[in-house]
Amino acid sequence: MSVPLKYETPENVQIEYRPAGIGTRFIAWFVDVIILNFAMFLLFIVLLIIGALFEGLFRDTIRSIDKLVNEDGKKTDPEMVGAYLIGIGFVIWAFGSFFYFGLSELLWRGQTVGKRMCEIRVVKADGFALDAVGIFIRNIFRVIDHLPILWVVPALSNRGLRFGDMVAGTIVVTDASEDLAEVRDELSSRPASEARFRFDHAKLARLSHQDVDAVERILDRWNTLSTDQRFDLLFRIVGPLCKKMQIDEPPESERAEFLQDLLAAEYRRQDRHLR
Repeated sequence: MSVPLKYETPENVQIEYRPAGIGTRFIAWFVDVIILNFAMFLLFIVLLIIGALFEGLFRDTIRSIDKLVNEDGKKTDPEMVGAYLIGIGFVIWAFGSFFYFGLSELLWRGQTVGKRMCEIRVVKADGFALDAVGIFIRNIFRVIDHLPILWVVPALSNRGLRFGDMVAGTIVVTDASEDLAEVRDELSSRPASEARFRFDHAKLARLSHQDVDAVERILDRWNTLSTDQRFDLLFRIVGPLCKKMQIDEPPESERAEFLQDLLAAEYRRQDRHLR
């Protein structure tokens, strides 16, 4: 069993992550590869259609290139052409893989379709939200990590890290938490019309995954906290969250409701992204 990773937010709320298992990561990767290959197949079909429509233009272009490459008048070796096409196909697939994984993790806070299905995500090894630099580095190394001989690296790492994670300082953790199921079920089903406070997409996007996780932890422990503990946590977390979202702070008596409406709005936003 993997050892939990514990971090503390700037609001002094403790968050615990558990590294994702290798099997779960493989399933997520397999789902993403199926999606990527399907997209590449569709692109190939589109290119074939374009090639058929502009056959004459491409034929003249290929002949011109062939004359430049073979000035002695010899014909181009078909095997060499095949090798070039395979190389070009690999480059296109590598770029497609980089953009698919990179953009997904950037826009979905460290998740792809496969990771979201398996309820895992990428975070920084120090506990902070994944940034663009970390995403770029870990996905540049994805081409190397796809080599079968290097698949053993995560198995040898105590946290299941591949080379891209080691260099980028990232780690894949489980996104699901059984102890938060009740909070999520209750707030996910709350309609927006019942909310006292409203949050648009732009405001919610300014929050990190750790911010949302901290709010979940507070609301999950709410019934076990004393009045002083509740007041202290609300005082420490609501102000920084409002500052991040660039909104006014709610009255002290409505801060708990503010967090509930915030979390419900974030769940609705995540659900829209997933669908």
